[in-house]
Amino acid sequence: MTKAARAPLRLHLAIIIPVIVACIALIIWKISFVIPLLVAGQAYLLIIVLLAFRYWPPMIRLVKRMPIPHRMVFGLLIGGMIIGHFTLSSRKYFPFVAWEIFPVVREEDPVTCREIIATTASGKNVRLLVEQLIPSIVQFNLPADPVATKRLIVALAKIYNEKHADDPVRHVDLMLMAVKLHPSPNESRFQPSCELLKRYDISSGR
Repeated sequence: MTKAARAPLRLHLAIIIPVIVACIALIIWKISFVIPLLVAGQAYLLIIVLLAFRYWPPMIRLVKRMPIPHRMVFGLLIGGMIIGHFTLSSRKYFPFVAWEIFPVVREEDPVTCREIIATTASGKNVRLLVEQLIPSIVQFNLPADPVATKRLIVALAKIYNEKHADDPVRHVDLMLMAVKLHPSPNESRFQPSCELLKRYDISSGR
């Protein structure tokens, strides 16, 4: 291809690509009124990535220089990441998902969470955390299933007792903690309310 032919091609790409991106952005913006912006925005970013593979010379050269096995692995990783994004379940499909740097806005009020509080033979209250008792687990959410929750609590109590045989766990309370985001002037937002959901007797195995 001569230099005279390359110049119109570059000019053509310089014009057509921004137009395509702008049109797609408009479409995604319109769609986001029906589909959540989280989905529409990821679709838009995916389209930009695909356009880069098709029109951006450095990306094209990178892929062409890859051996075929490397291309296959690269394609599988990119495909897994795309599928993980659209599952919208970051904890289940990590690391093939978007990593959210900033926290999401919590709309519910009050904000609730379940805590596992153990009482030992000496009467001491201990919070049983999966991440502390099993350091290989970075982050863990309590299961919603009651049977799975009971198995988890029994397992955590057993692990704790192995490390503290002199003061073992006697019973465990599953607590529901709630913090109001917009408390009344007479209420404190720093002290969560506590509700006992269920007590598990560890010493008797029930």
